[in-house]
This record gives sequence, C-alpha cells and structure tokens, in this order.
Amino acid sequence: MNTPTKPLLTEAVMFFSERGISKEMLYPEFEALLDGLVSAPEYADETVQAVFLQINTRLHVRSAVFFNIDFDLDGYVNRLWNLPLRQIAERGDRGPDMGGGPIRLVCLGFNKQPQYRPMLWKPGTRANSNDLALIKEAVAHNALGILGDDEETIRYIAPERLHMAAEDTWYGGGQVNDADDLIPLTNTPPPPPPAADEQQQLRDRHAQEVRELRKQIEALGTRLKAMVLEKEQALVELKGIHADHLEIVQGELLDIKQELAEQQRINAALKRELGKYQNKTASDLE
Repeated sequence: MNTPTKPLLTEAVMFFSERGISKEMLYPEFEALLDGLVSAPEYADETVQAVFLQINTRLHVRSAVFFNIDFDLDGYVNRLWNLPLRQIAERGDRGPDMGGGPIRLVCLGFNKQPQYRPMLWKPGTRANSNDLALIKEAVAHNALGILGDDEETIRYIAPERLHMAAEDTWYGGGQVNDADDLIPLTNTPPPPPPAADEQQQLRDRHAQEVRELRKQIEALGTRLKAMVLEKEQALVELKGIHADHLEIVQGELLDIKQELAEQQRINAALKRELGKYQNKTASDLE
C-alpha cells in the first residue's frame, strides 16, 4: 500500500498598500529581493506591510504570516531585516477557515514567538474590505499562476464561507479550538472567476515575468563577478603601491638612523674636546 503524498504547497508573498494588495510574487522572487539582486523602487524608504502565504494546489491558503519589511532609499530590502518566515509559519496557531480548513496564522497579538512581535502586524480593514478577504480573492484569481490538480483549482469559494477567529482571541497567542469560536466574515460579492483563456494568459504573463527576472538575476550575477574581479585587481595594485611605499619609508628610516648615529658620534667627540679644553684652562689658572 502506497503512503499518500503530502499536498504540495506554493509559497508566495503579497504586499499591501492603503488601497489593498499592491504586489504579488512567488517566494523565489521574494528571495531575490532579500539577496539584494533586485530592488522595489516603488517601496523606497518605506516600511511595508506584507504577508507570507503557503497555498495548496486547490488554491486554499494553509498558512499566513503577517510581517513588516523595511526598504532603503534605493528600494532595496534593509540588510538588517531577518525573519525566518517558514519556521514561523510552521509554529502558527489555529486561525480562520479560509475555505480549506483552519489555517496556521501568525500576526501581531496572535503569536507564540514574542521575539518576532515588533516585526508583525495585525490584519484589519482597508478600502472597505477585510485584509483576509483581499488575500482570499487574490489567491482565487491566481495571478501567480499556481497549477492545480483538478477543476477545483480555479473554483472560487464564496466569501460568506470565509471565517476568522474572534478578535478577542487574537491577543495573547490563545488557541482557537472550537468551530463555535469562529465568526463569519462578510464582504461584497466577488467578481466571477476568470475564464480558461484568461487563466492561460495570466500563466503566460507570469512565465514571462519569471524569465525576465531570471535574466536580470543572471545579468546582476555577471556584474557582481566583474565587480569582485575589479576589486581584487585594485587590491593587488594597492598592495603593490603599499609595498613600494613601505620600501621607500624603510630606506628613509635607515638614512635617518645613520645620520643620527653620525650626529651622536660627533657629539661625543665634541664632548671629549670640551673636557680637554676645560681641564687645560683649569691648569693654566693654577
């Protein structure tokens, strides 16, 4: 008897603005941001609210970590930013049912790991829509091009089936154990699911974006290698210049030591002559 395989999960990151979700990307693209291979100029000098998601092949959210991320003046992720999103998600509490059963949720006030609290935020409402509903709608639209295993992959689940943990249980990292503790989350009716040809267009566009991103990464890698080689050559030249300068300084120091020794010899001779003169003068006076 074959052991059933664990459903595959796609990892993604979504960024929020005042109007809702402003950017979506698969986790490898987010890693390129963290590694400094690409920048996000639209977020320059900002602290952005984002969510790390694990999504199964039926387009159901299984884990969500709501975190803040800082960008510098050039749109690169702050080098001091460090948050192990996968490990945090694995230790998440039982959260709302977003269509595929209760998810693992980590956010401000709903977190067992207090050391990460300053870097988390709590989902709420913006642009007359709940953040969780916005995530569910975005995942269902599948702009990320996640491939499913059956027709349910593109089936849109009605928002009225979305439940979230009661807000008073979000603080203190409490565990939600009973279905009665969940309250329904209402929202405006969703748009109809995209047609099959639109799905294919989204997948093609995503594939093109991934190809372009890979080209950018390769170009940046080549540029980085060239910069490293240039720095190594500059270091070799600098070492040569330093060696020449050190040789000159050592030569000058040797000359100074020789001059000092000669001056000391002359001073000693003068002292001897002065002593003889003083003794001769004393004899003459007597």
